Amino acid sequence: MTDPRLLNPLVRLAAALVLLMNAGLAAGSSGAPSRGVAPATQAAQVNGRVVVLGFDGADARTAAELMDRGLLPHLAALRAEGTFSPLETTNPAESPVSWAALNSGQNPAKTGVPGFIRRDLRESRVKESNRTPSPTFGHLAGPIETPVEQLQGAPIPSWNANVLGAAVGLGALLLFLGVFLLLRMRPALALGLSLLLGGASFVGGRALRSYLPSRIPVWNNPVEAAPFWETAAAAGVKSLVLDAAQAFDRDPVEGAQVLAGLGVPDARGSVNSFFIYTSDEAQLYRAPRGTDTSSGGLIFRIDERNGRFDSSLPGPVNFWEVDRVSSELREIETALDDTDLRYQRSQELNAQRAKVQERLEKASGERVTVPVVIQRRGERADVTIGEHTESLSPGAWSGWYSLTFPLNPILKVRAIVRAKLIQYSAERVELYVDALQYDPAHPPFWQPLSQPARFSRELAHACGPFETVGWACMNLPLKDAVIDSVSFMQDIEFTLTWREQLTREALSRKDWRILMSCESTPDRVQHMMYRYYDPEHPLYSAESAAQRMTFCGEEIALSDAIPASYRRMDAFVGEVQRQLKPEDTLIVCSDHGFQSFKHQVHLNNWLIEKGYLVLKASVAGLPPGADATGDLNAYVDWSKTRAYALGLGMVYVNLKGREGRGIVAAEEKRALLDSIARDFLAHTDEATGAKIGAGAYVMEDIHSGPHADREADMLLCFSAGYRVSWLTTGGGMSGTVRPDGTLEASKTIVPNDKAWSGDHVTLDPSLVRGIFFSNRKLAAPMEKIDLLQIAPTVLKLTGVAIPPGYDMPPLEFAR
Repeated sequence: MTDPRLLNPLVRLAAALVLLMNAGLAAGSSGAPSRGVAPATQAAQVNGRVVVLGFDGADARTAAELMDRGLLPHLAALRAEGTFSPLETTNPAESPVSWAALNSGQNPAKTGVPGFIRRDLRESRVKESNRTPSPTFGHLAGPIETPVEQLQGAPIPSWNANVLGAAVGLGALLLFLGVFLLLRMRPALALGLSLLLGGASFVGGRALRSYLPSRIPVWNNPVEAAPFWETAAAAGVKSLVLDAAQAFDRDPVEGAQVLAGLGVPDARGSVNSFFIYTSDEAQLYRAPRGTDTSSGGLIFRIDERNGRFDSSLPGPVNFWEVDRVSSELREIETALDDTDLRYQRSQELNAQRAKVQERLEKASGERVTVPVVIQRRGERADVTIGEHTESLSPGAWSGWYSLTFPLNPILKVRAIVRAKLIQYSAERVELYVDALQYDPAHPPFWQPLSQPARFSRELAHACGPFETVGWACMNLPLKDAVIDSVSFMQDIEFTLTWREQLTREALSRKDWRILMSCESTPDRVQHMMYRYYDPEHPLYSAESAAQRMTFCGEEIALSDAIPASYRRMDAFVGEVQRQLKPEDTLIVCSDHGFQSFKHQVHLNNWLIEKGYLVLKASVAGLPPGADATGDLNAYVDWSKTRAYALGLGMVYVNLKGREGRGIVAAEEKRALLDSIARDFLAHTDEATGAKIGAGAYVMEDIHSGPHADREADMLLCFSAGYRVSWLTTGGGMSGTVRPDGTLEASKTIVPNDKAWSGDHVTLDPSLVRGIFFSNRKLAAPMEKIDLLQIAPTVLKLTGVAIPPGYDMPPLEFAR
């Protein structure tokens, strides 16, 4: 066995040689074709560039009202001199669905993105419960254990250890032999020393390979349709895209530079975790355990000792250690499968397996951490995260902390994070730490942030660090009431500022003919600030709405947060337009619009009320008076249930042959859906007298494509002011356990009591139309413009043939 004291120098030598090998391989390689992009003919020569500015959630109704009040002068000028129209959105009107369709010109049954949430019919270990419905992500897949051989950009080749060792050893032998001979060393001595160093490099190369896991958990993108910028790039039209939704996990296409947006996970390998460190004695659990918030955050109790609070920030799971221990376990289980195994040896192996399983459970549950220290310094506090310290005053935000989470001597997760000192007094200290972002200057090879991977590094070098997680704003912490609205709006300003800076950088470059830049401010602000904007919202308070703050350099009341976000959008559109040439085309668009979210509807309660869903006679393990709001399988009597709801307005038939305990025959499905639609559209809210339903859509009637099986059977779309409840999203219902153990459903419609007070999901698409502006007039008036027309329009403007799978024709502009 090699002396461990020698191993690290040998590994370092091998790593240096491998870097030289990788540089040579990279120099000789070319861009790989992207999946879903067929070879294209060269684009016809068309004058002018195309700039697409996408503003998530910008609402046509709101934009028109603000233009009419004179508050959006640049957009009003586009309306007068070019084109303005409401933009028809997808059904469902959900961001990943809408952006995937807008980007590709294809409906959701072709893109493969049915919504944020979709139903998963998982096989259960309980025979009776095979294929039981449960919620899963619809815009993400994973994390999926991916063989490292399928990933590009690893710091060392994913070859067999002996092959890598031999390659490194042979490379070292030839390198040193050449150097020694150039130094006029005697040939025999040169060969002997080179053989010795080559042998050492062989050992180091084999050890080096052990630091690369065989599998890495990777979040995948379920999009099956190529976006227009890949099609354009394949045809020779260079494209640059910033913060594009559903654009991660795509193979690079030469000529397309893409920074991914919505869908990118955080540096923990999860989706938008955040952290609160508090001395509040009501919080019981310290790091690493903490207390979960309802939306994925963690609250850690911190204790003061001599003016100092010590804790830790949990980063990623060490997947290298998990893989290594899993490999040990597989070897033991393979040995146990030997039919000739002796009894004593089997006992030894079983004992080993128990120990390795315990290690595996520990490795899978633990996260790599960095220290968090808060040190009192009079009226300020020194806040240390990792190796960096900043002095913060109460209410102040930090700059970027650069963090390193080492998995082994070769693999590291590089992250950046910001923090805010929320409270700082003798009685209480509270620190908010935002989601861990992958460092764009040091992106992980297994979860690229851009295509090509170097693009995020280029942007970070030009503009400095920026957020990389797909949902970059603090909606969920505000929904969970762990931050206030002012902190939320401060973060909004921070995010839009760096996104605008990236766009300015892109505009200054000469390496594109198509530029698309997406910005999420209208969506994020309207989700959380409608309770100050809409006097009829259940949470509206005139006093709270009048609270003042500074946003983007102007003093505003919280009631003005939504108009202020539109004014900032308008100002940036004007800035971009001033940099365009007369022959350039500008398109300003959004994925959907918005409405106030005042009433939430427990859709499974409604199905119970109408007799489509039947409750179990009793629920085991719950005492009388307990809330029964768990998942479907906790309360549904599948032997009598014909339909159930899960996700955002999605209804599924309990179909024979599909659901594990389906009771509805295929020939009865349509009549059942028609009955549900009639009942839904007729239902009246007793409290308001309003109809709650605006539309009921059988998905196979409105979409067609190879991935229609990912969609629901029916989508129930609400009237303005109504939305499906948070409980329904996970398949839950609202109810309590009676004294006799039976279940009683609670009210179907209840006021929305969350800060998440505006929305677009589960509303009828006709109520949440997006925006379409252009600096060019249409050749002829159109009754409607659809977001499916954006992609073919951009391609036509740049002379690229429109793929046959597109669902709608391009827009025709006047010359």
